[in-house]
Amino acid sequence: MVKSVDLSGQSFGRVTVVEKTSKRDKKGNVIWHCVCSCGNEKLISTRRLKSNKNISCGCYRREKVRESVTNISKARIDNESSGIRNIYYLPTKVLACYRVMISRKGKKYSQFFPTLQEAERAKEYVLSRYKKGISNWNAKI
Repeated sequence: MVKSVDLSGQSFGRVTVVEKTSKRDKKGNVIWHCVCSCGNEKLISTRRLKSNKNISCGCYRREKVRESVTNISKARIDNESSGIRNIYYLPTKVLACYRVMISRKGKKYSQFFPTLQEAERAKEYVLSRYKKGISNWNAKI
């Protein structure tokens, strides 16, 4: 029989192990009672702790999603620099590009292009397909 290691008091990412529970996961690993740095409590298996699968109670992921949504919102506000509706300029450290975003009746089209001319051409093409009533108007080019 494998000797279990006491993880009490150890930290894994934002999670600190409080105590061992009597529960086990499907693979027989011990389930630990843990507390996240944000204050939430969570039960996590030894396997997930040691492999860094759980670095928080879920708060880290929520923060990252919130941050990315904020960045997209800022980009939409700041990216009117292209001066063309539905085309956004996205400067990044690696590569600057233009994003065409069109939404009609619940369907969306979104694609990135390296130049403004290509983005304009794609926008006109997609809108002409929409106006003609082509069912897959929002297919990638």
